[in-house]
Amino acid sequence: MEKPTMLEYIRDQGRALLETFHMRNVYCDPLVKVFQECNIKKMYILGSGTSYHASLAAKYYFEKYLQVEVEASIPTSFTNYTYININGACQQAELLVLGISQSGTSISTIDAMKKARSAGIYTVAVTEDMDSLITNEVDLVVKLTCGKELIPVETRGYTVTVLQAFLTAVLVAKALGKLTQADYEKLMQETTQMLERYDEILAVTEQWYEVHQCELLEMKHGIIASYGVNTGTAMEGVLKLYETFKQPMNAYELEEMIHGPHMAFGKQDYIFLVASDEVEFERVSLFTGFFRENKVTEHVFVFTNRQMEISVTDLFYDFYIPIDLSPLVFILPFQIIAAKNCIACGIDTSIRPANRKAFAHVYKEEG
Repeated sequence: MEKPTMLEYIRDQGRALLETFHMRNVYCDPLVKVFQECNIKKMYILGSGTSYHASLAAKYYFEKYLQVEVEASIPTSFTNYTYININGACQQAELLVLGISQSGTSISTIDAMKKARSAGIYTVAVTEDMDSLITNEVDLVVKLTCGKELIPVETRGYTVTVLQAFLTAVLVAKALGKLTQADYEKLMQETTQMLERYDEILAVTEQWYEVHQCELLEMKHGIIASYGVNTGTAMEGVLKLYETFKQPMNAYELEEMIHGPHMAFGKQDYIFLVASDEVEFERVSLFTGFFRENKVTEHVFVFTNRQMEISVTDLFYDFYIPIDLSPLVFILPFQIIAAKNCIACGIDTSIRPANRKAFAHVYKEEG
């Protein structure tokens, strides 16, 4: 791409995800070795912003496939408030702290890794920049294969991190005998099939946006609700829309939304429900019914790949989407709304706001 743009990075995700899938041994094998040599019973997965949202999916994958206890945490909370292995249930060698930092420059994640390492716990950094400062503070560095994103808004980095976490959990589980060869091959086949159709899924998303662009451009406040493995999808969707389109946004776990927040919703609010094929799917119709029958707002959007009563504003993916991989799909509408709303409004997402220098990152020349 000549001038990097948010939209072009979004459209490049299909290629990046397939490439990440095919080179899975590069980043999985080092962690396979760690799990083979150490009887890991508990993991702490740390990250800020987009990396934290991806860590919520990573927690789901590692618990599901490896049956280890996992805490996904914001780095500053881990550094300042977490008592590691507080009940002494694990030996020191049975603990693992994994820090995700696409740039490798996040001060809070670097500090958290220092704390873990000084406590004698094995530390792993997942980063795109193998020469960044975080690499000096850990026992093992694992390559994040998203490639460098030359704009402030991360999109490709999120989906690649989620896919890497899924594939790592699966390959480690296979190596440890927790996943049969047949089950492994089925997962790999399903992953291949979905990733090969990813550009087609994105095209459907863009077509949906074009139909509803006028309405979406009028959004002044948005609410995103999700559940299960897509809990982080709502949070990442809020981040993408808020940091670019700059209208207030809130994220909720689906059921929590009806425990108070719903009383504040009004006719100008836009409600987005991620209806993934998980346990809480059966509850989604109660929410859409509540909002529409009580005339709370006309701006209700449901994103789903499962048959249900569809409204004209909803986005139905008529594709088979494995539950584990659904975050790769359900983040797309929010990425596209953010990118295309900004194009329509003349907001340049490739640059930071003028005269604002953040202090969240540190680079080698400053260290």
